[in-house]
Amino acid sequence: MKPAAREARLPPRSPGLRWALPLLLLLLRLGQILCAGDPPGPTRDPSVTTVATGESGVAQISSEAGSFHKQNGTGTPQVPTNTSEGGDDSGANDSLRTPEQGSNGTDGASQKTPSATGPSPVFDIKAVSISPTNVVLTWESNDPAASEYKCVVKNEMENETTVTVVYQPWCNITGLRPGTSYAFSVTPGTGNETWGDPRVINVVTEPIPVSGLHVALTGVRQATLSWSNGDGTASCRVLLESFGSHEESTQDFAVNISGLKPGVQYNINPYLLQSNKTEGDPLGTEGGLDVSNTERSRAGSPTAPVHNESLLGPADSSSSQQSRDTEVLLVELKPGTRYNATVYSQAANGTEGQPQTIEFRTNAIQVFDVTVVNISATSLTLTWKISDNESSSNYTYKIHVAGETDSLNLTVSEARAVISGLRSSTFYRITVYPFLGDTEGTPGFLQVHTPPGPVSDFRVTVVSTTEIGLAWSSHDAESFQMHIVCISCVQEVAWGEITTNQSILIGGLFPGTKYCFEIVPKGPNGTEGASRTVCNRTG
Repeated sequence: MKPAAREARLPPRSPGLRWALPLLLLLLRLGQILCAGDPPGPTRDPSVTTVATGESGVAQISSEAGSFHKQNGTGTPQVPTNTSEGGDDSGANDSLRTPEQGSNGTDGASQKTPSATGPSPVFDIKAVSISPTNVVLTWESNDPAASEYKCVVKNEMENETTVTVVYQPWCNITGLRPGTSYAFSVTPGTGNETWGDPRVINVVTEPIPVSGLHVALTGVRQATLSWSNGDGTASCRVLLESFGSHEESTQDFAVNISGLKPGVQYNINPYLLQSNKTEGDPLGTEGGLDVSNTERSRAGSPTAPVHNESLLGPADSSSSQQSRDTEVLLVELKPGTRYNATVYSQAANGTEGQPQTIEFRTNAIQVFDVTVVNISATSLTLTWKISDNESSSNYTYKIHVAGETDSLNLTVSEARAVISGLRSSTFYRITVYPFLGDTEGTPGFLQVHTPPGPVSDFRVTVVSTTEIGLAWSSHDAESFQMHIVCISCVQEVAWGEITTNQSILIGGLFPGTKYCFEIVPKGPNGTEGASRTVCNRTG
């Protein structure tokens, strides 16, 4: 053994000190721990300074720690950093721990906070259902961390309200006002109250549909529509369609009449009766003001385009203050035509409510007061009237004449017709059909007997001092009326005789006196044919 080693060697222990050695070692270790210093305290209120997809920052408030690090949901430390931490991870189970690290590498107590990275914003927001008081929103989200969504409803006239939905990409929002503009924002969130960026969609609720739609009056060329307007209705639009007669189903005319304000009466002509009308020509009146047309085409084609009828000018304020009913008098319609009127309520921005439809037809043109103004055995002249105050120059009339054994047809363009080629003493049924284009009206009827023809070969057969004999020929008369007039008498004397024969002997005459004999053939139903006259003097 070397001398130095011998010097460093401790002397033999005294048996009396063996029990105190462990106690001294324990006291020495406690002293070392006290000299090492206290560990740092926990971080105070870490805050999220930026919330954006894929990046977050955490401001470190504690002054005792030099760094912090991210831990996952199990508490396993992640990459340490000194000031802030970012990345694309936005998992809902990740959280930020901010344990303090002192100069000696000891960890202070950690405080767990919500993740600074919010879920990705939603996209493709749609209002899949809109009603006067209800809106259903849907959206898409490709972030699995988003487990709930906050729908914020905002309107200028109302307080902001919030609806939160969990685990569903849609939201049903009720209790809204009709015809009102709303801004809906959808913000995705996680279960630990971390919210992403909102996305906004603007929606206008539908106005309440019109009510009480009815046709107050119909005529040959006009009809009056009337309805009541509900809350949120700024104006109305009427789609007027015509389908010709009841047997037809093809639309031949359509017109959009817009800007109909509540509480106003309108007088509107939806048709263009002149082909040379240009844009802006007045079609009717709104409370005494002109109504202008903005798009024109001729009516009557098989697939006529829709006209857009804009009603310009201020509304009649006196009537709008008293009622919210709207009344539209449609003029210059086609007689006997079927129409559909569909009324849409409109909000201030043009959003339309559910339509209300009514079908009506104008009265058909009717022929009446068919009159025979002239008749003979083989012809007659008719006149008639129609139930339309407009000029009848556009009308045509088809006339059917049905006899006992034959019939005939003719067409005229005025309310008068001469019918020839008839048989004498014959019963005829005459029907006059009015037409306006292809639209047929209600016909007028007349039953008539043509009179017999005049007798032929009317002659004197016998002459004496007191008698004159007469004879004639007739093939269609039922009887004959004889009128006898004394021409040479001081005072004119006249009398009559009736016979069914085709000859007669008139007696009781004055000698040497001139007499005239007029014969009138009589037919069925009291008809009378043309007369014939012969004169002769007694002997």
